[in-house]
Amino acid sequence: MNPFLFAQNTIQVKTLTTENGLHNRNVKAILQDTDGIMWLGTEQGIIKYDGNTFTIFNSNKNNPNFIPFEDIKQFQYNPLRQTLWYIANDRLFAFSLKSETFISHQRIVEEIKGKVIEILLDKNNNLWLIEGVEKPNSKPVQLLKKYDGEQIELIKSYERNTTGFTSLELTPKNTICWATINHGVTLFDQNGLILDNKILDTYDWLGKDLHFGESFFNAKGQHYYFPISSGGIDLYEDFEFIGTLFKHQEPFYKAVENTNGGIWFATKKELFYLNPSGEIKNYTTDINAKLDYENINHLFIDATNLLWIATDNGLIKVKQNLQNFQSILKNKNEGWGRSFRSIFPLKNGNLAALCETEWQLYEISKNDAAKPIPFKNLGLKLHNAKFFVSDTSNNKAYSVNDELIEINFEDTSIKTFPQFEPFLDGTEPNPIIQLNTGELLTGHRLSKLIRIQPETKAYKPLFKTPPKEDQYILRCFEQSQLDPETIWVGTQNHGILKLNLNGSIEKIYTIHSIPALSKNIILSLNEVNSKLYIGTYGGGINILDLKNQQLQVINQERGLTNDNVVSILTIDTNKIIAATYKGLNLIDLDKNSFQKFFEQDGITHNEFNYTSAYKSESDQFYFGGLNGITKFSVENLSKKRDLPAMNLTQIELFNQQKDSLIQLTKWNQKPVVLSPYDINLKVDWSIPDYFHKDYYSYYTKMEGLENQWFYQGHTNSIRYNQLPAGSYELKIKAVDINGNESKAGLMIPIVVNPIFYKTWWFLLLMILCIAVIIYSVFQYRLHQAMEMERLRTKISSDLHDDVGSMLTGLAMQTEMLEMQATNPNQKNKLHKITHLSRSTISHMRDLVWSIDSRRDTLGNLVERMHELAEELLLPAGISYQIDIDDLNLQKKINFNSRRNLYLIYKEAINNIIKHSDAKQVKIKLNINKGNCEFSIKDNGHIKVKKQVSGFGLANMKMRAQSINADLKFDLEDGFGIYLFIPNVA
Repeated sequence: MNPFLFAQNTIQVKTLTTENGLHNRNVKAILQDTDGIMWLGTEQGIIKYDGNTFTIFNSNKNNPNFIPFEDIKQFQYNPLRQTLWYIANDRLFAFSLKSETFISHQRIVEEIKGKVIEILLDKNNNLWLIEGVEKPNSKPVQLLKKYDGEQIELIKSYERNTTGFTSLELTPKNTICWATINHGVTLFDQNGLILDNKILDTYDWLGKDLHFGESFFNAKGQHYYFPISSGGIDLYEDFEFIGTLFKHQEPFYKAVENTNGGIWFATKKELFYLNPSGEIKNYTTDINAKLDYENINHLFIDATNLLWIATDNGLIKVKQNLQNFQSILKNKNEGWGRSFRSIFPLKNGNLAALCETEWQLYEISKNDAAKPIPFKNLGLKLHNAKFFVSDTSNNKAYSVNDELIEINFEDTSIKTFPQFEPFLDGTEPNPIIQLNTGELLTGHRLSKLIRIQPETKAYKPLFKTPPKEDQYILRCFEQSQLDPETIWVGTQNHGILKLNLNGSIEKIYTIHSIPALSKNIILSLNEVNSKLYIGTYGGGINILDLKNQQLQVINQERGLTNDNVVSILTIDTNKIIAATYKGLNLIDLDKNSFQKFFEQDGITHNEFNYTSAYKSESDQFYFGGLNGITKFSVENLSKKRDLPAMNLTQIELFNQQKDSLIQLTKWNQKPVVLSPYDINLKVDWSIPDYFHKDYYSYYTKMEGLENQWFYQGHTNSIRYNQLPAGSYELKIKAVDINGNESKAGLMIPIVVNPIFYKTWWFLLLMILCIAVIIYSVFQYRLHQAMEMERLRTKISSDLHDDVGSMLTGLAMQTEMLEMQATNPNQKNKLHKITHLSRSTISHMRDLVWSIDSRRDTLGNLVERMHELAEELLLPAGISYQIDIDDLNLQKKINFNSRRNLYLIYKEAINNIIKHSDAKQVKIKLNINKGNCEFSIKDNGHIKVKKQVSGFGLANMKMRAQSINADLKFDLEDGFGIYLFIPNVA
């Protein structure tokens, strides 16, 4: 069999059609704005596509996104002004991408009357256009015009005899290349001067000679010309032919250069790629397998280097795989292909690998060419073989299934040794390694472990006496570098055994040991630099530090792509490569960072096999999986990809008060302000990766409400209900499937206004209202108090002046009648009347004094008390002493307390006069903290105790209760009282 190499499929293809939501399938123009949003021109309007939703701009008057004409032919984009120039229905229009509104240019309307055929925006943002003019009785002409934003200048006019084929191309020198049917190619400078003109091709078109052909200039200025007469691609320099790049029967019409310097070329239906090395590859079959179409209308490269192909049946997206990985023996069909189980070196420097799908050994050369090794008597001798030991010095290899297998690469022969069947089991893994002594170690259980001399095939058991526990099924071996007498044994379900070659078990590591493994099912072992790297089934990576016996676990929670780790190879002391059931992982152990790689990144298959990993002396890594072998060097993987900046695509608010939904599709970077009635907020975003958008996961954090990042999965929106009033900042970041994090995430300031009764102005208004109410109440009470004071003063004055003078006159007349009376009975009655009148006058004076608002101070009270004592006590031969300490005599006392205190005082004086034989009375009055303390005590004795308990004492108690005072009597050694009145001031 001849050597062969399966070439790597270097592109991935996806489509975007009406089935995916595309409004119209005939796409004629494509561009991407500075925010990464795609704009598509179709027969039925302009489509805005953010990766999630389509927004249609057409001439439907009921469409809020209205444009006057919708048959789009071509786009040109001015990023400085965010202006989209486009041709629709043979007319020129401008559209603002910032406000998403149609722009009216009156000068263009007035000065361009013919059909606009082609437009081009140069590096100075001047718009060049070709206008076709047809007039009766004259030949049609094409006019090249230049619009600088203010004036439209006619540059050149060419007649045409037949069809109106024409095109404009911009060179790296900012010159304009105009192709026409009659004059070939003409080059203009910025001032409109002709720099060169030449006919590069001539062909017959319906009996007429035409000279039209498309041109393309790459970033370096290389001129690619597409001749119609011969097809293919020609190369020119200064309009001089220098050679044919590519001969092809069909003519080319479209070309675009990518960021790598490669160029995509298209005929009407075919797609080719010229790589920077000068190789041309045909990818027509790849795109035809994804979409049926008749014409390629346009080619476009977006910011992620993705090729967009506009066709008459939708869009084709072509992604070039990064050439970080080489695929060896990969089956081009998707799914399982050639599954590889072991990779090992040969004497000639090449590698050998076992394809377990075919049970065939392949030889892989240093340039990655692969061929099956033609063994003479292969048959099924390698069936169920999984582990291989390479003896490069003798150009041999050893493996096991039910027997020991010796493979001789010198004469391509295979020998089997059935004497080892008692120690092997073809249904079990049967690991085998070569010890540093040159012996082979194999066996499927502990009691079956044997050491074999490769040359003589002599063997001996590892254990002199069978071990007590022999239930362990052995999966893999690793000889220790620290101690060559130690063998690490990974088991199928019982953890790791540390064996000594003298035939003893030194230690067992399981999920219950110290340190504890994460899982007992072991898939791979690799000891490097005093660390044992352990691949488990379902438990991720376990790293055992052999010196301090500490164990570290790396699993999916920490960032691993999958917890089934089939092999681990070290890059250096800090970095490892781990192959799993779902991709490759490059792990920096110091930084705890992960780079993840999957099929879309170029590996042959996401699922790898255990016992199928190899690191060459030149640091080339090989991993076998379910569809071929993946080869790479770490240097190619070290660079992390920068993710494109994220876009805010829509903000949606539901206003409860208006029962309406508000949608904002343009964000001006200002805070999003919510009213208290906007009870529902929904934010949508996108990342302008239009090929692998499902490979991104998103995290959000609402600062001011949340203190951690929340995982949103692949969902590109988040909703918040009834945010509390306040200021927030919604942060959004994206992480791709490889573990790369977006550097330019979204930060959206959000302000939620409080409901009106929680606003500062409302609270201030309420405070002012309350203050006004309090002030009004105070003023009202003050007014009422003043009115009461005036009434009291008036009443006291009237009583004193009117009633007092009348009672005084009555008493004086009664006294005069008493003096004139001779009848003792009448005299006695007149005396009583006189006494009653004097008594009434005295009570009235007390009443007048008590209600007189001018007598509200403590000084007035003390003065009245002196007057009463002098009036009653001194005539009775009783001296008195009133002690007021440092009493503030100007302090006011409330009316009720003053009146009742005085009446209690008066009643007490009367009781002393009537019922005590006292000679002295001590009176004390003190006010402390608004409370009044009042006491009276004489030095006499009660004449008749039972008379003391009359109405006088009861009246005093009643008056004390009316002012909430505490009254106590002291009837021992004379008469005394103690009165405590709260809050008299």
